Amino acid sequence: MNDTAKLSVNGPTDLIAAVPYLLGFVPEHSLVAVGLKDRGLECTFRVDLPGSLDHLDLLNTLVDPVRTNDCTAVVLIAYGEDEIATACLSQALIDYALADINVLDALRVTDGRFFNSTYTDSCCPPEGLPLPEDSAIGAALVAAGANRHPDRDAITALLAPVAPGRRAVVSTAIDDAIVQEATLSWGEQRRMDLAAVDQWLAAADLPDSSTDIAILGLAVGDLDVRDHALIASDTDPEKAVELWLWVARHLDEELAAPAFTIAGWCAYRTGNGVLALEAFNAALKSSPSYRLAHMLMAALQAGIPPKALGNMACLDAEPASA
Repeated sequence: MNDTAKLSVNGPTDLIAAVPYLLGFVPEHSLVAVGLKDRGLECTFRVDLPGSLDHLDLLNTLVDPVRTNDCTAVVLIAYGEDEIATACLSQALIDYALADINVLDALRVTDGRFFNSTYTDSCCPPEGLPLPEDSAIGAALVAAGANRHPDRDAITALLAPVAPGRRAVVSTAIDDAIVQEATLSWGEQRRMDLAAVDQWLAAADLPDSSTDIAILGLAVGDLDVRDHALIASDTDPEKAVELWLWVARHLDEELAAPAFTIAGWCAYRTGNGVLALEAFNAALKSSPSYRLAHMLMAALQAGIPPKALGNMACLDAEPASA
């Protein structure tokens, strides 16, 4: 899901050009629903198409998240082979009609061309039109900070662990930090942890020292410090995404859940739902019972706008052992 600033759209070509920026990557074998209010972009959702027509009943046509965001209309775009994409659009049209949500256009993208299933005229002939290379709306999204990756794997790669040797150095630094922290009082340790979080959120660069990374990774393992980091990261969530992914990628898997969860929340806040989902998945791979990651992932998948969550992310009462 992407929760975006209001942008005007001027027909199918604009939307086709905008979707890779709204999602953060170029979709394949996907159904995309672009929700609109008063012709302005409100939200964007994507799901995989079923593997075959035999599994069409498994298709999530994204009606619920579109409705959750109070959209007055939607544009549907199916990316994939003609037969399955067309069948998915047909099913989606039925579902949106039953939900009383107006479908402005139902588009299909196949083999580098797009087709309009809702009408055929000189603006969109039966043979389709080539995909637009760019548009004013794409430029506006780039200016607003949107990214366009070649595919979803490129986004997944943003969460990949750093080189094993580098992680080993940070692991040693963590062991050393634990020994040093044992000599401090609870109050002293808390002040140091909060100061480290604030320092690096305000810093122009990412921490390079293994000691600094270790301190940050350990600090957000404390729930109160983690919740402070969630709130403090809202000041500049795009920058905070980089910081917490950087930290998480340096940590051994069993320690990475808090940093990945904070990164996911920051990505969620900036409208980068795909990166947020990847970060929450990484957190749960690290710690399958990590409650905050479960809670935020559920909200993301339900299509709840991040602004509607308020301080919900900091109301997590999970036990300290999680």
